[in-house]
Amino acid sequence: MGWIFKDEPSRPPDPGTERRRVMLLALPFAMLGLAALVMFVHDLIGGIPKQRAITILSFIAACVGFVALIFGINAKKLALKTSALKPTASETEDKPWLARKDWASGRITSGARKSVLLLWVFVIFWLAFSTVITLVVVPPEWHRGNHAALIALIFPVFGLAVLVFALNTTLAWRRFGQSFFEMAALPGALGGTLEGMIQVNARLRPEHGLHLRLSCLRRTTSGTGNSRSTTEKILWQDEKWLRPDLPQTDMNATGIPVYFKLPADQPVSTTSPGDGIHWKLEASAKVRGPNYHATFEVPVFNVPDTPAPGDDPTAPYQMSLDEIRQQIHSHVRVNDLPDGGKEFVFPAGRNPGFATGATAFLIIWTAVIAFLIWKHAPFIFPLVFGAIDLLMAAFAFDLWFRRSRVVATPAQMQIETTWLGFKKQNTLKVADVASLATDVGASAGHTAYYDLKIRMRDGRDLTAAKNLGSKPEADWLVQQMAAAVKNSP
Repeated sequence: MGWIFKDEPSRPPDPGTERRRVMLLALPFAMLGLAALVMFVHDLIGGIPKQRAITILSFIAACVGFVALIFGINAKKLALKTSALKPTASETEDKPWLARKDWASGRITSGARKSVLLLWVFVIFWLAFSTVITLVVVPPEWHRGNHAALIALIFPVFGLAVLVFALNTTLAWRRFGQSFFEMAALPGALGGTLEGMIQVNARLRPEHGLHLRLSCLRRTTSGTGNSRSTTEKILWQDEKWLRPDLPQTDMNATGIPVYFKLPADQPVSTTSPGDGIHWKLEASAKVRGPNYHATFEVPVFNVPDTPAPGDDPTAPYQMSLDEIRQQIHSHVRVNDLPDGGKEFVFPAGRNPGFATGATAFLIIWTAVIAFLIWKHAPFIFPLVFGAIDLLMAAFAFDLWFRRSRVVATPAQMQIETTWLGFKKQNTLKVADVASLATDVGASAGHTAYYDLKIRMRDGRDLTAAKNLGSKPEADWLVQQMAAAVKNSP
């Protein structure tokens, strides 16, 4: 069987072939799991005779085995045909982006179709699992007077929520199909630009505008087995809003121009899909019906003789800052003062979506702790979970009740922060301020929230405001503060 499922050692493995190999090797285990589930349900509620069920499942397993064999042979042939087209080791060492077929072509597809398929696989198995658990656990335990068994209902409730999400995602995929990002230059160069055009196989008619976001993420996997978890930390992010009236030449398609200046001090892309550095380009728009959203993983590397960034071709189509602030429903107020300074007011609870999500997670976490205490779990578990719960409570409280006020004048800067009745105030001399900047603070998914930092000449960093959800607005506020402290009285 080695000649079917192994590539020759002298040739680099094909990622598509490797994925198919893993899927095919997993099929027997999936069939065994399905057989066990069918037998289990059969014993519970009756059905076809057990011997007949075993015969049917054996026939299905045999058919799947033959199909797997055919796919294995075809995968081997495809790997042999494409291996000659692969770049050599020396080429990939000098140009590592050539190691990936989609990057090498300069035409990157969105992950919509694959995401939809994986989402439905998860939904189907989760609903089957939660249905069996609910039918087996809840009724008998309820009759025994164990009302705590109702906690099992969280599984089908979560499954229904994911089902609704899967339906919306599928409708969006059927409407917009696969999107492509055609790069103007390969790769995106650190210290240079990322340019190109996103091609959508449908006519987009956004209600407001098109949102583009480029993120540099560090993906890390920790733990093993059931404790395995993957986290992504946002290292850098930029975004743009384009007006909906982009010039188009095709009535049945949409082209979205992309232009981002890339920093020189960020890490390069990791070619493998696992842990490492990943640069993500996202495009989204609110339209009637399912909203449009596409994600592309783009190659960003250091290249020799990086050309200096030119003029931004998307500048004529970008929304003004007033339009962006209206679009994001900004509640930040900026007032002019008589002495040439400015007052910046950051109200409490200005990110209701972010705060609501954090509060909902806090409530679920607290409910888990209450359940552990009710069930007299070992003391260490409520203690550890409780410590984490206090940190999450403080974070949610800060999101809802933190109010900041910054007064910037040519002589000094005043920072006033209040939480309900508690107030904290700092007064700084402008001569002691080295710079003003934005830093990524909290994050939710791929959305970064920015903190306004005042960097002192003695090395200290002071936070003027937290959790600004728009990079253009955060940069504009820093510019306004800098202009206020440089004004002449």
